[in-house]
Amino acid sequence: MLVQATAAHRRAQAQCDRGRFDLAHRGLLRALDLLDAAPPDAEARAVRVRVLMTLAVVEDETRGDGGPRLADARRLAEDLDDAALGFAVHNAAATRALRRGEHDAALVEFGVAEGLEASASRRDASILHLNRGNLALQRLDLGAARHDLERAVRLAEGSADDSLGSVAFMAAHNLGYLEHLRGNLPRALQLMDDAAALSAGTSLAISGLDRARVLIEAGLTDAADAVLAQAEQEFRRGRLTHERAETELARAECALLGERLGDARALAASARTRFARRGNDRWRRVAELTLLTADQADGRPPARLLAPARRLAAEFAAQDLELSARTAALVGCAALTALGRPDQARAWFAELDPISRTDPIGLKLQQRVVAAEISLAGQQEAAARSQVRSGLTELGRHQAQFGSLDLQTAGAVHGRRLVALDLRLALAGRRPAGLFNAVERGRAVSRRLTAVTPPADASEPALAELRQVTEALRALGDDPAERSTVLALRQRSAALYSQLNALSWRAVGAGEVVHAAPMATVAEQVAAQGKVLVSYVQVEGRWSAVVLGRGRPRVVDLPGDARTVELSRRAQADLDVLALGRVPAEVRRAVERSLARSLAALDAQLVRPLRLGDQALVVVPTGPTSTLPWTCLPSLRGRPVEVSPTATSWLAGTRGAAGTEPLRVAALAGPGLASAVDEVSEVATTWRPTAEATAATGGGATRSRLTTSLATATVVHVAAHGSHQRQSPLFSSLQLADGALFAYEVGAVAPHVVLSACELGQATTRPGDEALGWTRVLLALGSRCVVAGVSQVADDRAREVMVDYHRRLAGGDDAATALAGATEHGSVVPFVCFGSSWRAVPPRVRPAEPVGLALASR
Repeated sequence: MLVQATAAHRRAQAQCDRGRFDLAHRGLLRALDLLDAAPPDAEARAVRVRVLMTLAVVEDETRGDGGPRLADARRLAEDLDDAALGFAVHNAAATRALRRGEHDAALVEFGVAEGLEASASRRDASILHLNRGNLALQRLDLGAARHDLERAVRLAEGSADDSLGSVAFMAAHNLGYLEHLRGNLPRALQLMDDAAALSAGTSLAISGLDRARVLIEAGLTDAADAVLAQAEQEFRRGRLTHERAETELARAECALLGERLGDARALAASARTRFARRGNDRWRRVAELTLLTADQADGRPPARLLAPARRLAAEFAAQDLELSARTAALVGCAALTALGRPDQARAWFAELDPISRTDPIGLKLQQRVVAAEISLAGQQEAAARSQVRSGLTELGRHQAQFGSLDLQTAGAVHGRRLVALDLRLALAGRRPAGLFNAVERGRAVSRRLTAVTPPADASEPALAELRQVTEALRALGDDPAERSTVLALRQRSAALYSQLNALSWRAVGAGEVVHAAPMATVAEQVAAQGKVLVSYVQVEGRWSAVVLGRGRPRVVDLPGDARTVELSRRAQADLDVLALGRVPAEVRRAVERSLARSLAALDAQLVRPLRLGDQALVVVPTGPTSTLPWTCLPSLRGRPVEVSPTATSWLAGTRGAAGTEPLRVAALAGPGLASAVDEVSEVATTWRPTAEATAATGGGATRSRLTTSLATATVVHVAAHGSHQRQSPLFSSLQLADGALFAYEVGAVAPHVVLSACELGQATTRPGDEALGWTRVLLALGSRCVVAGVSQVADDRAREVMVDYHRRLAGGDDAATALAGATEHGSVVPFVCFGSSWRAVPPRVRPAEPVGLALASR
């Protein structure tokens, strides 16, 4: 019986490691039944102590009432006078106190256990250091945490006991979480991924919860929510109510950052109820704080926020939970300010700890916003502006740690309130320089960083599989008979996106931030080029623009409203329909009328009120208009238009190095386009009098040919099927002879790239006014100018426009002027010149052999 009971206990421990506490509970009760039938000798009682301790953990997790089981284990262990058992019981008591948020009690129990460590098994000793390291993490004592966690890893890895694999995994994973608390998110993600390799037989749900917290800090709320949803299913299956409540709380944070305030309140309230039922006051308070933050964001009257904020701040402070106490106090300070009591808010704010380097970025920026609002209430506008600028600098440093474009753009979500406050201050001042500079500060945070591509050897197997899945999906199309296969392939592609993104997230940034250019510097260059620059801004539903050129800089209020974004989407949808063949004439006429109405309305809202004259135009759009078909608007047809993410990046492009190297042009035609071969052949022929130009078609139009050309040519023009992935923009692709090339894979790029069709100028706009897509990637990697379509384009019309465009470009026009001339007449085409207009420079020396490619994309 004793042998069977011991085996049942081991199986239950393994089920706990897998997160199946429901199964473990049945096995432990069976073990107790077997022990009841065994002789009550010392060995059997020692096994009973172990079973009761594990049962206490399981019942704590599933019911919240494991205390009586642990008390029984403690009494039995005291009767046995066994130091090893005594160590295990004190360790279990410490861990239970830790789980309940009773940190002082946990420290006492860990201290007693440590005095008995010489008698403990290697497994029990490693568990002590793992759990005490976890306590140190929660108390932000990172030095003590590292010491204990590294000790746990050494003990676990040096044992022949296979059951210690889960301890090694958890300790290594927590070392990754330590890096998260230190603010080194790329390192945290790498260590967590490495730890997962040690997790054989262990549930990844709890580690997924930690990983999601890192992703939230990075601003990747969609990715975090997907991880949390999967973890929540496993916690529900294993009846882990505490972990399920933690997951709901983390999902509430995702909803808060995504401005889904109703979801945030519902999730936080559910988590609060679960914690309260378990008697876990510490976590209940955390849930209350999240709910209070959601209430504040949702416009709850500040008078109803003040008392809860004061109470929570005091309760967190009593538990030495400084970050939570400060967060609650900031809610209270903001409420006092809104109630017209800034002196009280200022006095309370002065008692708070100053911002620390290791504070979470969200807390840092919240503290800056509250400080600025208190200053504004006291008529101290200069102090408010200083707080805003300091916060944006901190956000820039936070994002500069990332080498991944995905993380760089996502991180802007944390600065949304700060940017909105900066813009609100600037709009109130009505000074063009103030508003222009505020717009640049807000937009430049993630767009001014250097991208780092992930290691090719690490990502190539997954990329190869993703290409196969993408090709299979393309071949199956919308065949109803293959619906289940298509669903499975889409699920696999989503998993591969996640895997590849995780690799890119590990890339470490250069840590350098280029500051936004001031208006005076930009205005000087605009005047020198004889152009007009318009920087659009949308704040609290109001549309405005700063205009440089044609006289003194000025701020213009615009009639844009909520319909502006919908009109843009409608215009893009109409353009997509018109690009299709075989559309009935009556339908085509109706769509053309709809498109004309949308374009005219957009023109009236965004362009005509500016009174721009006929000069060449530089547009710096706000997020909702980043992919507007600007060149199709009635006032802008035939006018050179450059669309740049920021005025700072436009200015940098205009100062790019002049073409001192031979002009090299490359054109490439992907498969499946009837006119692509003729298009790239004509493009190459157009350039040959003044440049070395090659055309790659058929089997020669490969991924490697394109990437080589991007790295070596001056002009690259792609005529190929392409797609924009809205959920995973870095996996937007170009279809070539040997499969899809993803934006994720691109390294060095040519000064000028042309993507001649198929919506590859589109981008996904994220919270924080950040857009990500093919053009964003190419510009971030160093291309000065990208011409691409923001909607689909008919093959024959694309060929006609692109050949004319290159003829004008080769003849000496800059890119924006050439595109304006090529699209001025005939049906509208949604090609846009992104970045800074590029002009060809005749080569000084002709190369001996042709190099490069020019690409047009469908």
